[in-house]
Amino acid sequence: MIRTVVCLCVALITTAIVVHADETIRQVQEELRKRNLYFGDFDGQSTPELIGALKRYQKRKGFEVTGAVDADTAASLHVQSAVAFTEKSPPAPDEPDLPIVPEPPAESPAPSQDISQDRVNKFVEAYLHNGESKDVCLQVWFYAFPVAYFQYGLVDQDFVVKDTKSYLRAWPERKYTLSAPATLIASGNEGEIKIEFSISYKVRNHTQTASGKAKYFWTVRSEGDDLKIVAIREQLLPNK
Repeated sequence: MIRTVVCLCVALITTAIVVHADETIRQVQEELRKRNLYFGDFDGQSTPELIGALKRYQKRKGFEVTGAVDADTAASLHVQSAVAFTEKSPPAPDEPDLPIVPEPPAESPAPSQDISQDRVNKFVEAYLHNGESKDVCLQVWFYAFPVAYFQYGLVDQDFVVKDTKSYLRAWPERKYTLSAPATLIASGNEGEIKIEFSISYKVRNHTQTASGKAKYFWTVRSEGDDLKIVAIREQLLPNK
């Protein structure tokens, strides 16, 4: 947002079981990364970040939210379950409640659907709402990769994750307000549409406050029940 402003183990466990468990964790990390829920290393290590991603996935799938790779979670992620994965792992902090719309997908999207005004309005409102949160995963979810990203050109997911983390450190307090419903413009590509909308913003850190208005220009693609941003740029507007 506003990049122009700033942007242990069970006793007697065998070596074979340990290797199997590490491989299971690594597969889980890969599957959660595909779903934009985990952005850590594929190192086969159980961490609070991984457990938090598992809890998000389980919540969205309607499973018991444990942060452990139980049978249901393993089957849903298409990985082989291993014993004693997160039962002995360090506890993860409680995850915040997720926004009502749109709920990020837990599985691969279906073919594209028509893009309506109401659907776009909800997507934009959710983007702004999540932009005020501290959850990097929720903010990065909105993009399709590679994405034409502000002044940086075409970038991958890792770039957006790093940029989002940097922006949150620079401006830990953020407030965005939509000025009017988004305007839809035909893009010429099937399943895509251009969107324009304006916002007012106020961002703050411990020494500075910045506020103003900005206009956004998006190209959005429909992916099943979800929309994804494939191009995004902004223009700061003069204060009146």
